[in-house]
Amino acid sequence: MGVLPPGRAGAVIVLVAVLTACDGGTTGPEGADPPSPASSSTPAETASPRADPYAGWLLPNLRSLAATDLQVERAGGRRRLRFAASLANVGDGPLAVVPGERSGCPRRQIRVRQVVRLDADGDGTFRRRRDVEQRRRPGGCMLDHPGHDHWHFDAMAAYTLTVPGTSTRVSRDKVSFCLRDNTRAPDGPRSVRRAYFGECTAESPQGISPGWVDVYRADLDGQWLRLPPGIDGRLACLTLAADPADLLLEGDETDNATTIPIRIDGTRVRRLPDGC
Repeated sequence: MGVLPPGRAGAVIVLVAVLTACDGGTTGPEGADPPSPASSSTPAETASPRADPYAGWLLPNLRSLAATDLQVERAGGRRRLRFAASLANVGDGPLAVVPGERSGCPRRQIRVRQVVRLDADGDGTFRRRRDVEQRRRPGGCMLDHPGHDHWHFDAMAAYTLTVPGTSTRVSRDKVSFCLRDNTRAPDGPRSVRRAYFGECTAESPQGISPGWVDVYRADLDGQWLRLPPGIDGRLACLTLAADPADLLLEGDETDNATTIPIRIDGTRVRRLPDGC
């Protein structure tokens, strides 16, 4: 897959990503999606609020860390901004997706389901051997990535570069990831001490354990944005976002994106203290 090995840290920027949704299907054998509460004849103004169907479950929380290893390269007479990106799971539970049938997704893709775990003793801490009860829900598709020679979760992130005060906007809307445990998150739970997810085949589960990060180096395929004309010397904002299409269930859906201010001059790029 071409990611950093476990134990090697790397900060990542995550930008706006658009994930292609696949048709839903029946739930897996380990658990079923909770039924919707029965309709009530109670008037709308007095109806009681619906209970959270995932209350008491250990949910992941994806966060795109700030982009690192910023560099400008020349390719075919044009310039590209390259950077490393990292997806952190700072939630209580693992982000886990399992491949399913090959129907319902585009060609050369497989439907996947997200697996969430029940907090068996209600302590808010994930223990793999204890919190075994599962529930599976539709989670999108995974694809056979030709540049990495393994399977990726489709459109896990998106990258965007904008120039404030102008209409300049460059984006990479569908960045797929092979989801693996590469290194420990700088700010996250410590319940999972060893890397667990690591395989990226068409049959293996993928994911990021609580307190772990999936890192994509700047030199990997797809880790760049083409620089537009007239950007030199100006403030630019680089945004990385995890799961922008909101296909994955998380404990917090509001903190997926990270933006940093940068300035580019020729083949030099530097991060600024503020501005975006």
